[in-house]
Amino acid sequence: MSAVVAGTKARLEKLLPGRIGDNKTFSTSYVESLILAGFYDVCERCNLLPSSEDVTLANDTLIYDLTEKFIEITSVEWVPGDTTRQGHLKAVTLSDLDKMSRKWRDDRGTRPEYYCLLSAPGIPETSTDAGDGSRIVIWRPLSTVDDDKIRVNGIISGTAATPVPDDVQRLCLVPYVLSHLKAVQNPQAASGYMAIFEQGCETVRGRFSHRYDEETHGPFTGIGL
Repeated sequence: MSAVVAGTKARLEKLLPGRIGDNKTFSTSYVESLILAGFYDVCERCNLLPSSEDVTLANDTLIYDLTEKFIEITSVEWVPGDTTRQGHLKAVTLSDLDKMSRKWRDDRGTRPEYYCLLSAPGIPETSTDAGDGSRIVIWRPLSTVDDDKIRVNGIISGTAATPVPDDVQRLCLVPYVLSHLKAVQNPQAASGYMAIFEQGCETVRGRFSHRYDEETHGPFTGIGL
């Protein structure tokens, strides 16, 4: 296991000796950007980096900011006071809330039962308290809270220094980058590497998916990668 950018780049340099770096075929910054793009794709496809974050609730508050680290929200749990979690909130849309209650913005309850995302996860605010980043609606909110929270569970993207298993680099990230590097001069080779990437993601997802997932994954033949 090694840092995703450093580890994957080292593998690519062995496959493309003398072609990555300043004044060479592919600049270091370009290759590193491709590695990160592939890493974010793998994180989302394979649930590679699950994470949770507690959001402390406030009196009469319906909408809360979400950290930009999430690229996918998988569930939201209710955590009242100092107790353990007590069930999941159900995901709905704003249209669903309109159908359930014409005055849902004014409704209050003893615990939130539903949540709705106001935008795609992972959008940062442009400035402090701008309110234009990723946000979540909980319904029905509480009039008075006592250290009550919701626990947001999801997938995060990580950073260039995030440690990643060697086989994830070999099976997924190396062919992803090679596919983009070959795209202009050899589209057929690029398509082949992208197929290897897709197959690699299937293999990796089999390791990181839910243990009761009935899908099976066959052995990977990585064409020398």
